[in-house]
Amino acid sequence: MIWKVVMVLGLLGTLLGLAVTVISAALVPMTNGRTSWEEAMLGIIPGIIVLFFSFLVFVLGLIFVIKNRKKA
Repeated sequence: MIWKVVMVLGLLGTLLGLAVTVISAALVPMTNGRTSWEEAMLGIIPGIIVLFFSFLVFVLGLIFVIKNRKKA
């Protein structure tokens, strides 16, 4: 049961990281240059970090959920 929770939290974190990264990357073109790439990087870099670690948590949870299903 706990691995399902870990998997869901990893999935939600992955979606959050993806949303932050995409929105931060879209700031520069959508604001016609009023936002610089240096300012956008303040959202892009943490978004990628959250995306990466959350994806690892999701994969770890998925592996253990599949592993526990084969035992039953």
